[in-house]
Amino acid sequence: MRIQLLLFSFLTFCFANAQNEVRVTHGSVKMVNEFHPDSLYRFQSSIYTLTPKFPSPAGVDPAVKAASNIMREKLLGNKYPAMRTSAKRAAITPIVKAGFSGATIAGTPNDNNVAVNSDSLVISVMNTYIRVYNTSGVLKKNWGLEFFPKDPKATKPGTGVGDLNRSYDPKVVYDPASDRFIIVFLEGDGSADTRIIVSFSKTNNPLDGWNVYQLPGNPFGGAFWTDYPMIAINGEDLFITVNILKDNTDWKVGFTQSVIWQVPKKNGYTADTLPYKLWSDIKYQGKPVWNICPVQEADQPGAPGLFFLSVRPGDISNDTVFVHRISDNYGKPGAQFTMKVLKSNKSYGVPPSAPQTQAGFKLQTNDARVLGAFYVNNKIQFVQTSKNTINGRSSVYHGIIQFPDRSDATVSANIISYDTLDIAYPTIAHAGNSVFGKQSLITFSHTGENVFPGTSVLYFNNDGEYSDLVFAKKGEGYINSFIVDSMERWGDYTAIQRSTVNPKEFWLVGSYGRNNNVVGTWVSKISLDDPAVGLNSTQLSNSENYAFPNPVVDVLTIPFELESASNVVLKITDVTGKEILVLNEYQASGKQKAFINTSNFKTGIYFYTIISGSNTIINGTFSKQ
Repeated sequence: MRIQLLLFSFLTFCFANAQNEVRVTHGSVKMVNEFHPDSLYRFQSSIYTLTPKFPSPAGVDPAVKAASNIMREKLLGNKYPAMRTSAKRAAITPIVKAGFSGATIAGTPNDNNVAVNSDSLVISVMNTYIRVYNTSGVLKKNWGLEFFPKDPKATKPGTGVGDLNRSYDPKVVYDPASDRFIIVFLEGDGSADTRIIVSFSKTNNPLDGWNVYQLPGNPFGGAFWTDYPMIAINGEDLFITVNILKDNTDWKVGFTQSVIWQVPKKNGYTADTLPYKLWSDIKYQGKPVWNICPVQEADQPGAPGLFFLSVRPGDISNDTVFVHRISDNYGKPGAQFTMKVLKSNKSYGVPPSAPQTQAGFKLQTNDARVLGAFYVNNKIQFVQTSKNTINGRSSVYHGIIQFPDRSDATVSANIISYDTLDIAYPTIAHAGNSVFGKQSLITFSHTGENVFPGTSVLYFNNDGEYSDLVFAKKGEGYINSFIVDSMERWGDYTAIQRSTVNPKEFWLVGSYGRNNNVVGTWVSKISLDDPAVGLNSTQLSNSENYAFPNPVVDVLTIPFELESASNVVLKITDVTGKEILVLNEYQASGKQKAFINTSNFKTGIYFYTIISGSNTIINGTFSKQ
């Protein structure tokens, strides 16, 4: 199994300011319920029958998907050996430290999400189920989404959040700034009942209870409903993006627009009335932008406002990336919405369906929407499922947007692809430091003609190299648990989160084929043995004006100071003058530190130079043991 990296060149760009087009609606909702997991024991036994309604696949034009499938068959077997041998490879790979089965139920598509707090509690959500574990995998409590009303048996309609009989698409996030959890999920798939259920944990322990709210799924009235939520937080606010669809139509015809809900977290934590801003009518050239992914700032609690990304996910081929931004928090009345349009000289596109070991049985890969993104060090990294035009397989598009808030924003990207696997549903987490750091961990689902469906992870290091693929969970069988035919529902998303107490530790959740051929959920603890990932307090607090430690074994720190914000170039050369490393970053004014991983440097003397604009601001030497 060998990785193929299609290196994309830097992208040209153009701009569109969407301020005059975007509509902002203000409103508020009251808390509708206080849910406590212990109340599950007090429910009176009864029989409550729900009509089985399963989420339909995300909307892709059948003709576009068919074209991708045909391309896959034509290109299958193309290997391009020269490209493989030139691919840069990282020496350090992720280490799977532990794992356990997460929330799961046969017959439900595997929409997996996970969040871990600083006190060793894990929440795993999977479409209709919530499970709380400790980090050793011991189950503490589990319940269904439909239990958030005061009366889950629906014997008293209208109490609490009301009857929930079509709950799906849960997302969960841990908020380190407030030490709380937030769960968001949807109810209903038509205008007769369409709601966004938003629940805030009362403490850092999800078993201490929740404050439950509901936002309208058809906020503008009419025959419309809400689908596919995505969430992110900053220091003060929760952002929820959703798609609004028309009743009784497919996505191609029924998609109306994508909107952004912005609410202050504090009100939810204190059980107060929850005010909101609803950003809508987000368009480009008169057409609504489809599916907006919030960009989580890696260094939480984060700056005011938030970035968002979207693409043209339903096209067989497109080169557009939209960068949206809400400039400030809910409490600031002057917040602005802007949109920037980046154009690529390479395209992404709808991925082909993915094969399984059982002949004729395939897995749905949906479209090419952005599924995960984070912002740090003046960069946005993002991932989406796409097709590989070399070998035809479903692959992962990994992009980096440099200076997303500047007029000279650029994008570079790679296609992550394998000769013997189809991969899909990626997401990404920051794995670097706050200065000169672009490391990340990327997780996704995998399958193949000779490999059961499972979950994978790889490391992207600060030198732009990718590690070997690591199976976080190997499949035990093929998947045929949702529909009884040859095209099985694979899921809509996975999740990965960095530990808030150990920067070298990460938690991810994904799916796998169980030995009885139904879908399973797996939670994994991942560690990185890269000395540049976790730096101790002494390194971070040292303010000397020279590189340290010297001599260096693994991580070198170079303090410097900028009089004004500028582009910074750091060069390291050996005694022969050969360039060993070049970093080019935009940094703010003030005191800075560069962290350099020297693990792969040979023993000897090295020279470093830091240039700000056209001025050399620091020179020095260090030795590598």
